[in-house]
Amino acid sequence: MRTYPVTSRAAFTLVEILLVVLVMAISAAIVIPRIGSAQDSQVISAARVVQSDLDVVRSLAVTTQKPYTLLFSPDKKSYKVAVNYAATSYAATTPVPHPIYAKQNYEVFLASLNGMNAVLVTDVNSSGTQYVTFQPLGDPAAAWSVTLQSGRCKKQVSVEALTGNIAVTTVP
Repeated sequence: MRTYPVTSRAAFTLVEILLVVLVMAISAAIVIPRIGSAQDSQVISAARVVQSDLDVVRSLAVTTQKPYTLLFSPDKKSYKVAVNYAATSYAATTPVPHPIYAKQNYEVFLASLNGMNAVLVTDVNSSGTQYVTFQPLGDPAAAWSVTLQSGRCKKQVSVEALTGNIAVTTVP
């Protein structure tokens, strides 16, 4: 009687390895373009924060029937909210109390927000001013925009002149 040695299969075949590599390559081709860089995420988050704060400032102007201003300081990467702003310097302006955080002034430092330390303010534009004022009916005194950038990603937060609509757009 002849006996044949028992061989164990301890390796993958070339076809199996190529099939796994092919599946991984297809998966990577689908997933990688959808993942943005960390800098892209920072700019998107910062633009949403500015947009939300502009909505709050507009709401404060409507509910209190007083003009509220969001005053931006690009050199400090910050902005503050003031009521009845008299076009004084940024440092001389006293911010209003924050409507949510008790015992805090309404001043936002983008660099101190979680994960937004690489965001730069590249342009603040409203007829040469660094601020936008919302009138008691919620309309701005003038159109206004701020451009935020981190790496290659740029976002612009803009306020329309007559309606006061606030939009975030990608800047090429």
